[in-house]
Amino acid sequence: MNDLEECRRALESSRIEQKPLTIVLTGCSSGIGLQASKLLKAATPDSKIFLVARNLKKAHEVRETVIDYCGSRASYENVVPMACDNTSFSSVREFCTTLRKHLYHMKARGGNSNTNNHIHGGIDVLCLNAAVLLGEDSKAEFTEDGIEVTFQTNHLSPFLMANLLYDLINPGGRVVVTSSGLHAFCNFQEFRGCQMGGKATKRFEMINGEEFNHKQSYATTKLCNLAFCFALNRRLRSKNARAISFTPGLIPSSGLFRHQKNWMATAIKKQAVGMDDTVEWGGCMLAWMVLSEKVVMTDPKVENSTYWRAPLGISKRGGKIPEDLFQAPVNEAALERRNQELLWRISADLVGLTYQEETTISKPDHIIDQ
Repeated sequence: MNDLEECRRALESSRIEQKPLTIVLTGCSSGIGLQASKLLKAATPDSKIFLVARNLKKAHEVRETVIDYCGSRASYENVVPMACDNTSFSSVREFCTTLRKHLYHMKARGGNSNTNNHIHGGIDVLCLNAAVLLGEDSKAEFTEDGIEVTFQTNHLSPFLMANLLYDLINPGGRVVVTSSGLHAFCNFQEFRGCQMGGKATKRFEMINGEEFNHKQSYATTKLCNLAFCFALNRRLRSKNARAISFTPGLIPSSGLFRHQKNWMATAIKKQAVGMDDTVEWGGCMLAWMVLSEKVVMTDPKVENSTYWRAPLGISKRGGKIPEDLFQAPVNEAALERRNQELLWRISADLVGLTYQEETTISKPDHIIDQ
């Protein structure tokens, strides 16, 4: 399934309830996020979609791309460009405050301008898709917050965003986390790199205590994504919401590899053995995670079955969505509840939040401050 129109039709026909949704999508300016932005608006024309990019210029460019793709099918006042720089906690906080105000005013106006289905004024789908992979010769770089760029961009900022927006997740809603198959090739190693005397510390290169390596750093953040997703899923049960994760596969044309100097040689090798997928396929997978009712159904044969994938290279062998998607096992390190909760505690310390146990995190639904 490489054709976006084919995927759009499949998405439209798969939805049991056709009501408009409120969707927040980060990492929308390139790669699978850009493709998913077009699909989501085309498949759900009356939905409110917040397109979140690193800066407003990029977000507005995505909005124009979405408008060009959808033509007359969509209501464009419900496509809202927003900025959030994941390398800055203050930017994440500012974004969440601005989004909260948007939702408050949307609720005050009676919901969606074309329908009255956004009655909660909250979020139906929060999609945490933004990520970075540094170049091969990169040394550890630190943000203004004293955190290594990869770890903050890929894990801590999404963690902070999900916590700040937690009370806005509507009953029956979901959080979608983009992970990677590379998570299988690393471990937390007791988080020895980022804590001392039981307290979280900053300016560490890798959370497992190893010397910085661009690929291992990326892979470890994807392991963090899964552990966080499992812990968040438990916390969302109180409001009948879910957290799910997936890997889109290996996509050479994705913007993720823009910092890689030697990537082309690697990509050619992967293509030669049929391991790569198209960016359209990845966008379709992301859109499916956002809209499909099937992805929130658990598979009793798979422990913590919230992680989806497809066979590598299937998009170039006549693959179909959802027929070729399946709930997959994950790295045991992500499944250990101790790791999940310790990561949550460390992450809360690093972003300036108070750690909350699973039984106390729940807040009143639909409370939206002006």
